[in-house]
Amino acid sequence: MMGDMNAKIGSNNDGLEHVMGRHGMGNMIANGEIFSELCASYDLIIGGTVFHHKTCHKVSWVYPYNKKENQIDRIAISKRFRRTLLDVRNKRGANRQ
Repeated sequence: MMGDMNAKIGSNNDGLEHVMGRHGMGNMIANGEIFSELCASYDLIIGGTVFHHKTCHKVSWVYPYNKKENQIDRIAISKRFRRTLLDVRNKRGANRQ
């Protein structure tokens, strides 16, 4: 499952180790809680938090007014296929340096 979930899940995975890694950005918000609960219910791993990358390769949206960076696009994969997931990272868009 992948998409623009608008789900900030952050890097604190206490109690959610079975769903996510420690390499998220920021703090969890309500949509992040909903998404992580959904992943827990269906035995999914949130791919963007498993792999260590520079911040520029984690950011999927930048708030235009204060340039605050967010990681809100998500890829989730079944725990059964976790070993087949080799990497998850964002590519910079046309307006990013």
